[in-house]
Amino acid sequence: MTEVYATPEAACAQQAPAAYASGSRPILSVRQIEKVYGNKDSVTKAVRDISFDVMPGEFVGIMGPSGSGKTTLLNCVATIDTVMSGHILVDGRDVTGLRSRALAKFRRDDLGFIFQDSNLLDTLTGFENIALALTVKGEPAGRVKPKVDAIAATLGVSEVLGKYPYQMSGGQKQRIAAARAMVADPKLVLADEPTGALDSRSATVMLETLEMMNSSLGATIMMVTHDSYAASFASRILFVKDGAVFNEIRKGDTSRKDFFNRIMEVVTFLGGDVRDAR
Repeated sequence: MTEVYATPEAACAQQAPAAYASGSRPILSVRQIEKVYGNKDSVTKAVRDISFDVMPGEFVGIMGPSGSGKTTLLNCVATIDTVMSGHILVDGRDVTGLRSRALAKFRRDDLGFIFQDSNLLDTLTGFENIALALTVKGEPAGRVKPKVDAIAATLGVSEVLGKYPYQMSGGQKQRIAAARAMVADPKLVLADEPTGALDSRSATVMLETLEMMNSSLGATIMMVTHDSYAASFASRILFVKDGAVFNEIRKGDTSRKDFFNRIMEVVTFLGGDVRDAR
């Protein structure tokens, strides 16, 4: 039976990874952040005093029932939403106080995004969609094609580089989006329900792509998902309920099947609100 901890601090104390012991600096540090919506007559605390670290090379899943605050948490890390209090540090830099040009530069240079809808530009080919992440960063023209070709080959989408999004399957579009997120070598890749609009086969291919990005390319990934099957591809899961981190489990050396079973035990404890796996 998976032990369910009352607080994330208790979980961390019992399951701290080797990276913490070695003194390695977290790539992401979230410190006591809060996000409130509404006014004095109707206030909703979407995020309540959340703190956690993500180490370089981790693949962290965020799970919780609808309305739990997990997407708001991701949006706060992405600086799409502004926190009311607390701090978010990326590679040691506090990004909660960034404004205007500095904020745009941080998003462009340090973050990669993968959404439920691939958000590809319909008027651009797969190659051009991926290359866009490099051109807006000011990558020299001579280095764009080799980088796009390399990431496309790694993620298995070379055959659709010349196609437009409407000519691609859902899975191909998501892998092009993943290539776009990775091509500029971001410090952190944020994925919001990346398999939510895919059929089961395409979803598995996408999850294997994310897993490979993490294990082979060294990508640090934070993924929000409802799906226990999708979550089982991560190395650590934070469970969010009522705006707070309720529990944390780590995969460690266990198999993905065993990790999935442990995830399901916590989901059952939470009341089964999180969608089961296929």
